[in-house]
Amino acid sequence: MVTNLKKNYMRFLFASFGSALIMSIYSIVDAMCVGKYHQEVGTAALAVVMPLWTIIYSSGLLFGIGGSTLMMSSRGRGDNKEGNRIFSIAGIGAIIISIFLWILVIFFNKQLLFLFGARTKEVLDLANDYILGMRIALPIFLFTQFLSSFVRSDNNPLLATLSVIIGGVFNVFGDIFFVFDFGLGLGIKGAGLATMFGQIITVAILLIHFFLKKNKLKLEKPVFFFKTLKKIILVGLPSFILDIAMGIYTILFNNQINTYTFDDERIATLAIYGVVCNIVALVQSLAYAVGQASQPLISESYGANDIKSVKKYYKYGIITCIIITTIVFLLLELFPIQVLRMFINVEEESLTYVLAIKLMRLYFIVFIFSITNVYYAYFFQSILKANIAFLISLLRGIVISSLLLFTFPLWFGKIGIWFAMGVSELLVFIFIMFYKKIKKEKIYDN
Repeated sequence: MVTNLKKNYMRFLFASFGSALIMSIYSIVDAMCVGKYHQEVGTAALAVVMPLWTIIYSSGLLFGIGGSTLMMSSRGRGDNKEGNRIFSIAGIGAIIISIFLWILVIFFNKQLLFLFGARTKEVLDLANDYILGMRIALPIFLFTQFLSSFVRSDNNPLLATLSVIIGGVFNVFGDIFFVFDFGLGLGIKGAGLATMFGQIITVAILLIHFFLKKNKLKLEKPVFFFKTLKKIILVGLPSFILDIAMGIYTILFNNQINTYTFDDERIATLAIYGVVCNIVALVQSLAYAVGQASQPLISESYGANDIKSVKKYYKYGIITCIIITTIVFLLLELFPIQVLRMFINVEEESLTYVLAIKLMRLYFIVFIFSITNVYYAYFFQSILKANIAFLISLLRGIVISSLLLFTFPLWFGKIGIWFAMGVSELLVFIFIMFYKKIKKEKIYDN
């Protein structure tokens, strides 16, 4: 039985890794192409756009993870019809929020970008050019996350992975062709359009699942709509907070950079943070992959009151987190400049080069605890302990991190901005260990 559990976990894990890596490659390839084309100011513009990305994707996760977790719990109890009602209600919620965000981006695009940290005309104009694709087809961006969650949970992780891989491959080649002068030469606007087309392809492939024999996702007439929608939001809230917190933190971080740096140092520092944002998105997506691979397996086992399987899946997830943490931390601490040069051409005597070595190494301390903290939020969410999952997400993503981001510069100067998040993750990890020690086996009470 253990061997079967391990094989099942590995099947979902590899599929989730594929999806996570390609999704993060969307933004990384954009950043590389834009950085090479527009240099530091282009990367700074992408740092400003990052919060908008996270708001859109986290909204997809809110209804996708929340709905699919409840659906799998219902299936674990043998109630497939209730599971499909949850799917239908979650879909309606996703449509409503996507239309709301679409209206905001169409009519208040420049105001949003200014709020996110675009304080110079050059950065604002480039950021606004990039989000043209979002203004055209924003709901598609949100539904990549929503549909991926349900298709993966409906025992088709391979299709969820393939959809993102194919869309991501198009995005990579589209970036190269749309951005540079040997193609259409559209610069940062071309990167945004390439991403839009990649997202459209991803959603189109995900929809194939609904025409397959193995599909169990059906539309059911909503019953107790608002009560069920509330449950979906409560269960999905930890994933939402985990993701949107990165956007909120980026807004605050950008504004702290604007407060404590000036002129050339401001552009250089924003450019470095633009690179850091993409690395954080990549590593955090790996943490999401571990959580999302475990989530349907743990939820179904928990719904069937199979606590032994829940514990096994939990153990596999923790081991995976430790392996990823070790590899990521060593690579980033040893090779910060090599990472920077993947995105921006910098000379050794440049201000960006000099600042990057110290600032990037300070920020990358965050990865010692962040991957495991993210996994714990998914784990508690999977066993329907939404309150503690939400608290973990809130503490690490907004409360402690924001508090330290504003207080550390007062104590340590502007360098304090860069290690505030690392200390925040340490404190959250200590809180999780304390909670586990107190609860012990009561954690699994159903």
